[in-house]
Amino acid sequence: MQKLTLTLIGLSLLAATHTMAAQPPHESAARISSAHHPGVVSFTYRNQFAKDVPATLDLIKSQGMRDIEFSSLFGQTPEALRKMLDARGLYCTSYGVDYAALTNKTADVAAAAKALGATYVRLAWIPHTGTFTVDDVQKAAADLNKVGKILKDQYGLQLIYHNHGYEFVPDGNGGTLYDQLITQTDPNYVNFELDVLWAYFPGQDPAALLHKYPTRYKALHLKDLKDGVPGNSTGGTSGNNDVVLGTGQIDMPSIIQAAEEAKVEHYYIEDESDRSEVQVPQSITYLEQAELPNTLTEKEKKEGWKLLFDGKTNKGWVGAHMDAFPTKTGGWIVQDGMMTIQNSGGEEAKNVGDIVTTDEYGAFDLSFQFRTSRGCNSGVKYFVTLKEQTGGSAIGLEYQILDDSVHPDAKLGRNGDRTLASLYDLIPANKPQSCLRPIGAWNTGRIVVYPDNHVEHWLNGVMVLSYVRKSKEYEDLVAISKYKVWDHFGEADKGHILLQDHGFHVDFRSIKIKVLK
Repeated sequence: MQKLTLTLIGLSLLAATHTMAAQPPHESAARISSAHHPGVVSFTYRNQFAKDVPATLDLIKSQGMRDIEFSSLFGQTPEALRKMLDARGLYCTSYGVDYAALTNKTADVAAAAKALGATYVRLAWIPHTGTFTVDDVQKAAADLNKVGKILKDQYGLQLIYHNHGYEFVPDGNGGTLYDQLITQTDPNYVNFELDVLWAYFPGQDPAALLHKYPTRYKALHLKDLKDGVPGNSTGGTSGNNDVVLGTGQIDMPSIIQAAEEAKVEHYYIEDESDRSEVQVPQSITYLEQAELPNTLTEKEKKEGWKLLFDGKTNKGWVGAHMDAFPTKTGGWIVQDGMMTIQNSGGEEAKNVGDIVTTDEYGAFDLSFQFRTSRGCNSGVKYFVTLKEQTGGSAIGLEYQILDDSVHPDAKLGRNGDRTLASLYDLIPANKPQSCLRPIGAWNTGRIVVYPDNHVEHWLNGVMVLSYVRKSKEYEDLVAISKYKVWDHFGEADKGHILLQDHGFHVDFRSIKIKVLK
């Protein structure tokens, strides 16, 4: 949200205090939005509102949205705008104002918010000169606590603060000044609206913030950042860097899942680009179809898919050559919807070792999401029998997970057969640029083993290799690989699925399988 200036409405605002009781409130059950049925920020259609307010409200209604956060009144009185909303079955749940109006004209702001029917008064910018400082935080926290108490006690309104990126500078204590703002404000009077782009842009993980402060967020601004645009902590970037949700850099499924767990009640699409009329419907479609991590759609359930990881526990997994899940500190952890192997220096299976499924599988379709770290090496293995005795990782066919740009393994082997998504040491993956993601982004891997032993590796929706297990061509490849010492390598009729501990940090989630018959 750009820095906004509130236009005061004069005597009509004062009159609103006498007419508020006569305004029939919307039923609370209808006054929420969700990721699948989002609302919108008026700034998204600021140019359209400036030309024709009724027509723009009609546009919003035609796109299936009802929940609106207003950042401006666009020349209307609050009462007139409320009448237009009511006539269309729309509603305003949040009213955005600037710092001066909030702190110096609190009664007028409250009157306008009440006349609009809003629940929240939103602040999106704290005045500061140069880099945001501890002094700025302390003054702002004191002001917000004071005003938040007035809004709640005298008007029944809630104050929320919207981040803008500049707050995420280190505080010298391992956190940021944004953390300080949260901890120094009273949750009884001040809460927050998370703008996911303005958290991601300065290098933060929006989902992690939702997990860290699950009770403080009441609303989200949903927006995505164009691929290739570098971030910073200035709080500014071109609006035309906003792209259709799900097509940019930001991990929307993780954010949506974290927001739902935090019981966020308002999801506002904000698209600051000059393509908003085209992009917003596409973003709505994305949200309607978005799949949350570690869940199955109704279609997947009917097709026979099964989660191998529920996102909360290690159920169904044990350590390789162990009877239980490894619990050594610094090894595998289940946290924030992820199964994570932590960094232990890059040695293969020397810390806690690999983990395997308790069940074994023959023909199957396996899908999994993984997030790499700089220089990492790991893998997902299949047809793991645990019969071979090794000093390192358990033996099995391996879907390689690697940072091809840094890890030396990418240049070893033959013809790139140790690179990302390859059948390790046997067949290189043919990866077009379109399926590659930067380090730190989520990837979707897929291994399909058909009943006739035809096998495919996929990366981010692209098939990157195929082969026939047990065929002469396959056996010839094994004969010139590191696996030649193992009789009938990779030819078992069934085996465990394995996640590898190679001493590097890798996150896994949405691990699901469908048995093929």
